[in-house]
Order: sequence, then C-alpha cells, then structure tokens
Amino acid sequence: MDYSIILGKYYLNYSWSCGDTYQTLEWYDTAIDKPTQEELNVKWEELLLDNMREHRNRLLQESDYRALPDFPNNNKEAWLSYREALRNLPETWSVSNPAFPTPPI
Repeated sequence: MDYSIILGKYYLNYSWSCGDTYQTLEWYDTAIDKPTQEELNVKWEELLLDNMREHRNRLLQESDYRALPDFPNNNKEAWLSYREALRNLPETWSVSNPAFPTPPI
C-alpha cells in the first residue's frame, strides 16, 4: 500500500508527511486526528475499486463498436459475453482477485 497516494487523494488539505509505513506517517494537522491504519486500508480498497471501474469503463468504451448490430463480426457472442463480464466486474472483482476478463480474439 502506498500511503502517499491515499493521503494525497483523501487528505490533501491536511498537514502530514509520509514514509513507507504507517509508523512513519507524521500527522501535523490539528483539525482532525491522524487516520487509523484501518481507515487508510479502507481508503486504499476504495481507491483500487475506483481504479478498477475506470479501467473497466475504458475497456467497455473501446469495445462498444463490437456490439453494434451492423458491425461484421464472426465472434459477436464472445464479445457480448466479454462485455457482460466487464459490466459484472464490480460484483466479482476484489483486491485478492484483481483479474479482468480476457477479450476474445
């Protein structure tokens, strides 16, 4: 986990400095308490989920034309299944299983 990425996204307006571990995170701000390691873990998973959705949306957009009714494609059913798997990805994806479906050839 990269604490500087999490802090830069979710705690940008607060005063802190960050090393490689939670123990090296120095919290200088008095407006809020230093986030706990568990809170930062939750934020990290949120960030990964957001990144997955962005990537998934890009893959869907890149394959949109293959779902058009007038697009000549001998492998249309495979592409439709691939796109369905992409749309279902938020329900099946996890940090421990970050795999994306493989597009047909």
